[in-house]
Amino acid sequence: MRRLRVVPVLAVMAVGLVLMTSCSSSKKSSDASTTTTAGAGVSVTTGAAGTTVNVTVSDTKGLDGPMTLTTDPKSAPAGTVTFVVKNTGTIDHEAVLLKLAAGQDPAKLEVATSGADIDKVSEDTNMGETGDPNVKPGETRTFTVTDLAAGNYILVCNIAKHYAMGMWAPFTVT
Repeated sequence: MRRLRVVPVLAVMAVGLVLMTSCSSSKKSSDASTTTTAGAGVSVTTGAAGTTVNVTVSDTKGLDGPMTLTTDPKSAPAGTVTFVVKNTGTIDHEAVLLKLAAGQDPAKLEVATSGADIDKVSEDTNMGETGDPNVKPGETRTFTVTDLAAGNYILVCNIAKHYAMGMWAPFTVT
């Protein structure tokens, strides 16, 4: 009798393993998975699987207080980079990786003053992002960018007004 109970459990575990290993990502990945995690441990992995960068998006009082976006590490080698974005704030956030032009100052990106994208920066050089819906408080979302070339980038929360309130961090690919 015990053997019959173990076999279904093993079958479910095998199916789960197949599903987990069959996921893939692309250069401009919007493949994002949402999970809720308990710890804010830092893990940086480099090698054949690429580099993992931990991104923390946060605020203290929504639009009425300071906002931050931090990365650890602040750079990665060219190739596959996975961004693990955790929202430790009180409102929704996102993370968008943008390629900077040569000499472009990440603190001085142009912010739209009218139209549908008012109070946001252009996403014309979007390399990858957390996707829709926005990342809720307490959630963690992951996105992977493959074939990321050496250069200067910026990670921003591009919800209206968030970039202007300090939710950005420069990121370098070597």
